[in-house]
Amino acid sequence: MRTYIQKLPHSCLLTLCTSGAGCYPLARALRRVLRSQPASVWVDCRQVAALPTEALRMLRRCAASLWQRGGYLVLCHLPTDVRAELEADATQPLAASLLDAQRYGLDCPNVAHCGAIRAAKIESAR
Repeated sequence: MRTYIQKLPHSCLLTLCTSGAGCYPLARALRRVLRSQPASVWVDCRQVAALPTEALRMLRRCAASLWQRGGYLVLCHLPTDVRAELEADATQPLAASLLDAQRYGLDCPNVAHCGAIRAAKIESAR
């Protein structure tokens, strides 16, 4: 599991992917994020078909660490099977998309800005 990191004011957006230039291994990305102490971390899972068990464990440990500091980690665009597994856990914020999270009042990164950056990364990878 690889990750693009995008630091934003007071938050961080992680985009999970299976490969790509400029990506970090998930464990390294999460360590970098926790060192920067953002108030919130947004994890965009739309580019992965599944989340391995170890990746989910790492994300949950990061979420617990952020929660202890008064922050949170929100998982967006989860694969269906993972979403069904996590919906019973009221402590883990889930959102169908970044836009949905914003609609429900979570302090979401600028959705248009994130989309533009993601499109630029995809274009540069070609």
